[in-house]
Amino acid sequence: MTSTAARGLRHVVLACVTAVGLLVLSSPTAVGHAVLVSTTPADGSTVAILPDEIVLTFNERVTTPAYVVAEAPDGTQVASGEARTDGKSVRATTNPADIAGEYRISYRVVSADGHPIDGSVYVTVTEGRTVEKTRAEDDEDTGAGFVHEHRAHFLWGAAGVIAAAALLLWPRRREDKEDA
Repeated sequence: MTSTAARGLRHVVLACVTAVGLLVLSSPTAVGHAVLVSTTPADGSTVAILPDEIVLTFNERVTTPAYVVAEAPDGTQVASGEARTDGKSVRATTNPADIAGEYRISYRVVSADGHPIDGSVYVTVTEGRTVEKTRAEDDEDTGAGFVHEHRAHFLWGAAGVIAAAALLLWPRRREDKEDA
């Protein structure tokens, strides 16, 4: 490998590393999504009856649309549909079900950066009639992990690396043509 080729390869590697570094540093919103910090009733808590209102509090402002679904063990929905947002809080009104057991409270909100956030919390209710648990369980790993959520960042990063490599190799190619 000639010194010119080695120098060109170093420039390409340096450009790729720089492009990846700039992409990582320029995408702070990727880690800035809203995070659920508390719920009323609390996740994993045991209460006598489900309160009239469920409150989900996030670490930053969330916007509409915001949905909350609370399901009894038999799948009866005691709260569903669009919920009210109030800055960092999302509120949903519940209907009495008189069913004891583990309730699943699922939510889907839009973070301040525009990304949807979803999840579930569980609360056990002790008073009411006992029913057979027939509610569908949470989906197992759906493959919607970090890579799926940030696929656009990876695509832009790959495009940036290709563009940087093309810009760095273009002058070298012109030199080769001139030498020939």
